[in-house]
Amino acid sequence: MLITDIPLATIIVMIIAFAVSFLNMTIQRLLINRMCGWEEYKAMRRETAEYQSQLLQAMRANDTKQIEKLKKRESQIRNMQAKMMKPQTVLLPISFSYVIIWWVFLIPVYGGNAVAYVPGFGGIPVLIWYMICSFFFGTLASRVIGITPIE
Repeated sequence: MLITDIPLATIIVMIIAFAVSFLNMTIQRLLINRMCGWEEYKAMRRETAEYQSQLLQAMRANDTKQIEKLKKRESQIRNMQAKMMKPQTVLLPISFSYVIIWWVFLIPVYGGNAVAYVPGFGGIPVLIWYMICSFFFGTLASRVIGITPIE
């Protein structure tokens, strides 16, 4: 691959990572809606976060009464967490199927050649560039679609 091909390769990998990330988050949102309902999911997420925060504060303050009080709710919180994990568990095998993109398209086309260039670091191989883009667009997609709240 010539150095002039790097900008095109960079953009192609970014587009693939963008599409896969938004597809993944859309599927996750649909699974959440179907399995437990969006409003219930948000309420459970809020309640578990509040519980974790209260437990952490009680542990830092060494407040045994508060810790005991919170421990009584622990099984309820664990049930909520298990219910919230169901959509992610269903999505996991689907997410692993995206690895096929690497072997079917990205690796045969780009191999070990650099597809992006970062000053000071040099060329970045396709798998590392895809992971960087995937993490970035995955975070962006989860915020845009509402899986992870912007607070």
